[in-house]
Amino acid sequence: MKTCCAPKTRSFSRFVRNYVLLGLVLTLVLYTVVVNFYMMYGKRMVTSFQLQAIAEQYDAELATNPDTPLPSGFNLETFTRFENLPGELRALISPGDLETGKLVYLDTDKYAKQKHPQNPLFLVFPYELRNGSEILLLQTYQAGYEDSIYFTRLRMLAMLSIPFALAVVGIFAWFLWVIGKRLTKPSENLQSWANKLTAEKLSEPIPDFGFEELNDVARDLHQSLSRIDQFVAREREFLRQASHELRTPITIVSGNVELMEKSPLNQTQSRALGRIKRANRNMQQLLETLFWLGRENAPNGENEKINFLAFVEQEISDLSYLTDGKNVTCTFIPDQTDTMIFTSRAALMIVVSNLIRNAFQHTPKGQVTITLNGTVLTVENTHNICNGECRTPQGEGIGLHLVRRICKRLDWDCIPTPLSDGGMSVTFDPGPDTLVKAEPERITVH
Repeated sequence: MKTCCAPKTRSFSRFVRNYVLLGLVLTLVLYTVVVNFYMMYGKRMVTSFQLQAIAEQYDAELATNPDTPLPSGFNLETFTRFENLPGELRALISPGDLETGKLVYLDTDKYAKQKHPQNPLFLVFPYELRNGSEILLLQTYQAGYEDSIYFTRLRMLAMLSIPFALAVVGIFAWFLWVIGKRLTKPSENLQSWANKLTAEKLSEPIPDFGFEELNDVARDLHQSLSRIDQFVAREREFLRQASHELRTPITIVSGNVELMEKSPLNQTQSRALGRIKRANRNMQQLLETLFWLGRENAPNGENEKINFLAFVEQEISDLSYLTDGKNVTCTFIPDQTDTMIFTSRAALMIVVSNLIRNAFQHTPKGQVTITLNGTVLTVENTHNICNGECRTPQGEGIGLHLVRRICKRLDWDCIPTPLSDGGMSVTFDPGPDTLVKAEPERITVH
């Protein structure tokens, strides 16, 4: 019997850790990009905020002291009229370009015929005072200000955000690994305990797995296994009792049939005795099959060499009574040579007899063809009562069902194929491993 590979499964703890770590990495990458963007391109926002703060402070001082001087300082000048701005700045903008509360950024290096680090860079911030007048705060830099110490350190700080983010990822990954271990260890302990839980360990107390949910799962598993163990014990006891109680009447019937066969009987009595004998044998074989399947580790019996051809012929002969009184013909197509196999006679008898019996019993009118080719046995029954309108059979019969279970346990091949006329074709093969290789003939030289 061929078995396919089991699908790969994932570890729950690894799944949780990987996705949480992935979420952290994406968050830090996004945060690093935003920080760098702010540091490299947020200088205008910082300047606008600073100039507005200077203007508001001047406005507040002006309200208490009318003689407060206009703000001035490093690269900072304040003007009350547009016409007082530097001519180089007024040549590039107009009063309409200035809007109260919004910073105007103007790099004259972009408009110069020749780029030079000394070309001025203007930042103008218009602000309306409480008295209704307007002031213009102007910061002036040079085009090469990007190389100043301030902005050089600002870029260095931006670059430091990358190793900082990597350090945070490392620390969080370690923290996540520790937390993941503490969270997943109880579930791993539960899995290990469940795998080792057997009927012999049901009397042992249930361990504490640290979480109520896991303890509930452990209790449910323990209770389920306890119920299954009790059910198996009842089934085992039933099989033991049934084996004794059912075998006894069958043995009594067999003994009395043998005694009656030794007595003179008329034709009617002989036919009735034959039916009793065949029914008793059928019942005995069915019980042997059921008891064999009912045991978890049923012994298959000792393996022995079996002439497969002779074995099948004997089973056909023993079960031929099932076709009495029915318009059924049986054709046996044997192999050209005797096939010797090495297997359990009891198991082989159960399978072969059930296949043949199933074909005989489920053929009210038609043909049963039995073919033996090496170790491959094919049993096919065709119906002659459908007139071309039969449907595919919906059932297999208890015989074929039992054969399936036995073959599955012994790793034998059994392939049923429904036929269009309502019959069934079943191919049985105990496998090439059971085939006994012919020993070479020994030649004696005189």
